[in-house]
Amino acid sequence: MDLLLFSWQKSTALEVSEESLKATINVNVLGTISLTRLLAPFMLRRGKGHFIVMSSAAGKTPAPGQAVYSASKYALNGYFHTLRSELCQKGIKVTVVCPGPIRTANDSGATASGNVSSQKYVSSERCAELTIIAATHGLKEVWISNQPVLAVMYLVQYMPTIGYWLMDKIGGKRVELAAQKGNTYSLSLLFGGKNKAA
Repeated sequence: MDLLLFSWQKSTALEVSEESLKATINVNVLGTISLTRLLAPFMLRRGKGHFIVMSSAAGKTPAPGQAVYSASKYALNGYFHTLRSELCQKGIKVTVVCPGPIRTANDSGATASGNVSSQKYVSSERCAELTIIAATHGLKEVWISNQPVLAVMYLVQYMPTIGYWLMDKIGGKRVELAAQKGNTYSLSLLFGGKNKAA
């Protein structure tokens, strides 16, 4: 079973298989929380510790085509922001990292084929660097992304009526385009333009 496939394949919320649902929640939510519950007592005994949690932009905004993945990241955000509020007076810090599209070795072929402009992706090295900077400065949450994802995150956070309207407008088109292996991060989704499929 390829768990990465479950996280990144795009399908509508109602098409997600039971197997994919369980695998994504088990890995992204239950696995992360279980590990945290094992480590926290040692940190509490020392009187200090710092959890750096890899969430996602999909845990802050709607992610059409990735409903279960998005749900798992919303769950992580809720759990770890609550954990921080419960344990911060005991020396435990939490930094929740919400990256958008990240260029990794696994998707280098996709970017080279022209499906998604490499400018839409943040390199994995830059993401790691910004994560370390955020944790070092004690930030509670950090967003790491290029445009247009970062702009959408700001809209949903600070002007939700506009942000959710935008996501409602492009949601169906994004899922269709993903099935054709087109650019799902293009602003042309908003304006009705066509993206080339691979």
